[in-house]
Amino acid sequence: LKPASSRRRGCRDDSALSSSPRLTPLTAMLAAAPSWIALADLAKHAAGPLTEVLSAAGRRGSSASGAAEGPPSAQSLVRTFGGSPADVRVTLYRDTHAWCPYCHKVWLQLEEKRLPYHVKKINMNCYGPKPQSFLAITRGAGMLPVVEIDGRVVTESGVIMQELEDSFPDHAPMLPPRGSALRKVSDAQMALERDLFGCWLNWLRGEESPRARKSFEAAMDKTDAMLLSAGPYFGGASVSLVDCVFASSLERIAATMLYYKGLQVKGAGRWPNVDAWFRAMESRPAYRATQSDFHTHVHDLPPQIGGCIASGTPEQIRAAASIDGTDGVAWRLPLQPDPCEPAPLGVEEPEADRTEAALALLLYHEKIAASSSAAVGIDPGAADAAFRATLSALLTSGGRALTAAPEDVSGASAAAALRYTRDRICVPRDMGLGAARQLRAHLNAVADAIDPGFVAGRGVAIPTRNRKDVDPTRFGTQSMSQM
Repeated sequence: LKPASSRRRGCRDDSALSSSPRLTPLTAMLAAAPSWIALADLAKHAAGPLTEVLSAAGRRGSSASGAAEGPPSAQSLVRTFGGSPADVRVTLYRDTHAWCPYCHKVWLQLEEKRLPYHVKKINMNCYGPKPQSFLAITRGAGMLPVVEIDGRVVTESGVIMQELEDSFPDHAPMLPPRGSALRKVSDAQMALERDLFGCWLNWLRGEESPRARKSFEAAMDKTDAMLLSAGPYFGGASVSLVDCVFASSLERIAATMLYYKGLQVKGAGRWPNVDAWFRAMESRPAYRATQSDFHTHVHDLPPQIGGCIASGTPEQIRAAASIDGTDGVAWRLPLQPDPCEPAPLGVEEPEADRTEAALALLLYHEKIAASSSAAVGIDPGAADAAFRATLSALLTSGGRALTAAPEDVSGASAAAALRYTRDRICVPRDMGLGAARQLRAHLNAVADAIDPGFVAGRGVAIPTRNRKDVDPTRFGTQSMSQM
């Protein structure tokens, strides 16, 4: 690995990695990659000028640095919106990994209403056990989301959202009054979302047929037409609860229809009013903080909904390879604009993305190395060196391609740990969309440098029946953000 700025403060010359035939790749990395202490110093200097950018909505943020106020973040455990934590009346129980579509709706609503709330993260059944304390308050049901309002337990997302509107009418009402003409419009829009959701699931997991596709496209046409008569939001110029509900569905629809069917819903121009709605939503801090990426969704949904059916068309195969980074292009340095999933609002911030990814890796490097090493059956010390090399590359390579090193067995083993982590980065649980893409690409680059016999897609397969591979207990915590 030979980043151009390897002589910056805290880095040693790593030319031996590519020039000395006596050093194996891992030995060379150990000799060249800075220590974690030196990398922490380097990361601090890199982050300094980017403090404001790194705290923006859609970035990782920090639950330990005032996230109760300021831009929203997936790391936040309490949001006060200028009030006192002692006066918070609402507690949201949402899933640990930020995968649950029903939690997403309620989370968005709370942020848009600026309604103070605490967060308690609970595992979904598909990836980990639920604590007995949570099962007790839900009388054994254990379904997410759950909200407590003044100690009163409310379940089911639709009931929760209406209860929040009724209990807190002074916090930015997001539904028109009952019985009004506008409320009838909102109710019709909610019904359309349920129709779209059903058509989507039927084609995604029920049947691969022209009939299923036609039904889905007809529901999308109706959605686009409804936005034409309103726009840019479903309620017109202002965001409403209808947008919170559609956001959860349309985000997952855009990811899965491209990956499993080869149909580009977002950004292709076929549904221009839906495209305009996405742009409007991506301008909102609440949505950016809760927004996931395509790779996360296409792999977190199968165990939640009982599997997904790939169409097998050339378009689908190409799209899936790009989203998975197995096409030899999407996750290769230097990164090019993503043709499948453009950056929100089309704005690329590569330096900030690399720094955000570096800070996340630095914060949890011990647990990441330990969990990935256990998963692929290698010594954590070997993985540690590889992750240090990755962090060094994030901070010093400027996003350029890295020099390959000679292949050896130990290098392949360490590369397996990097690839295991690469495929399990989740947005927004771990970091924002751009940072996740940068980290995947840099893990790829270091893995390929120490294991140049790489075959595209090699790694520990992501399971589809469950996601016990990301059980938080494997990471050393009961409830966690993976990175």
